[in-house]
Amino acid sequence: MIAWLLGIALALATVMATGQTLFVSDQLVITVRTGSSTENTILANLVSGDAVQVLQADGESGYTRIRTESGTEGWVLSRYLVERPISQDRLVIAERGLAEAQVRIATLERSVATSTEALKDTSRRLEEAETANAALTTDLADLRDASANVLNIVDQNDSVRRRLNESNEEVDLLRIENDQLRSGSTRDWFFAGAGVLLVGILVGLIAPRLRRRRRSSW
Repeated sequence: MIAWLLGIALALATVMATGQTLFVSDQLVITVRTGSSTENTILANLVSGDAVQVLQADGESGYTRIRTESGTEGWVLSRYLVERPISQDRLVIAERGLAEAQVRIATLERSVATSTEALKDTSRRLEEAETANAALTTDLADLRDASANVLNIVDQNDSVRRRLNESNEEVDLLRIENDQLRSGSTRDWFFAGAGVLLVGILVGLIAPRLRRRRRSSW
């Protein structure tokens, strides 16, 4: 029976893989020695929770050669090594992880709050932009209407200006005709006056002769 138990222990000891990381168990302090017995010199002391790297497992002596985090190599009793950190260390790790998770949650909450405010601000600016766009659309429509009215006014002014030019040309023609008529009328009156004057002269010359003839015939 004892041989069977020793065989199992030896088999378990040889299972420990070289390079595996183990932890010092709840035993308060264990010693690191130069060899695999209590007769060897103590190199260092390890406390609960210290991590060590397995270099060699000796199932027959019950010792394991390890390397500490500081680089010291030596032998410790295998029964004081466990594969997981001790409960106290796991609790500390869990509490540290919880605290970190709470910090991350708080950070995420602040980020969400900031994003929410940014979203509200973006929505508000979008509404303002849409309102401004609608106002600009209305102003553009008014400008188009005004431009159309201006074009109509310009066309009307051009039409009136053309009619005015035509009227001025017609007035000029009428003035020329009037001047021509006046010139013709003056010439006619001149010729009429000259004719009357000529007739008067002729009458003045002929009348005395006619009187003499009448007297001589009596």
